[in-house]
Amino acid sequence: MKWAAGVAITGLMALLALGVIGVFPRPELPDPEPVALSWGARNAVAAIVLGVRLWDTLFEILVYAMTIAGVKLGLRFLRWEKRVPPVAETPLLRRSADILLGPIVVFTVYVAASGHLGPGGGFPAGALLGTGLLLLALAKGVERVSAEIHEEALDWVEYGAIVVILGLAAVLLLLGRRGAPYFIATNLLIALEVAIGAWVAIHRFALSRGEV
Repeated sequence: MKWAAGVAITGLMALLALGVIGVFPRPELPDPEPVALSWGARNAVAAIVLGVRLWDTLFEILVYAMTIAGVKLGLRFLRWEKRVPPVAETPLLRRSADILLGPIVVFTVYVAASGHLGPGGGFPAGALLGTGLLLLALAKGVERVSAEIHEEALDWVEYGAIVVILGLAAVLLLLGRRGAPYFIATNLLIALEVAIGAWVAIHRFALSRGEV
């Protein structure tokens, strides 16, 4: 098997070298700016991710959701041999969570809603909100935060967001609609789905380990 792997790697490296030296013809790439403007966006990356290659983005979201489901199932029966004590809560940590949570939520909405105009979008916005939830878990404890945000209902919200994104994409592609409202709605839904998935992963790892 080792020799087969070596042959495969050598072949891939040879194909890469042939592509680099220009043996294979390369198609002319279109100017990204007109493509972005045709989709009603100023950010060419957003126009490509949520427009030109929308289905790739949707499959990435589905893969992310499947990964979170795998984390939930895989850590259900996994426990550390020695329970780890939680991080000691300090007044500074609790005060930081109280002060920073609001700006994090506002900045999350801004990054998601303005992703078609500049750097941002649903994925980084969801990661920001997940970081805010992690800060809350460090300040209050995972179980308390889980009870406050009604985690049992989050599963329905997460998968509901995926269904809405798929339905929205199908309708817009069939009707040929384009524009900023489409990008904003899609990015907000993606941010919600990513943030919920991040919290589920945080909670499951905390449960298997003992506490944050």
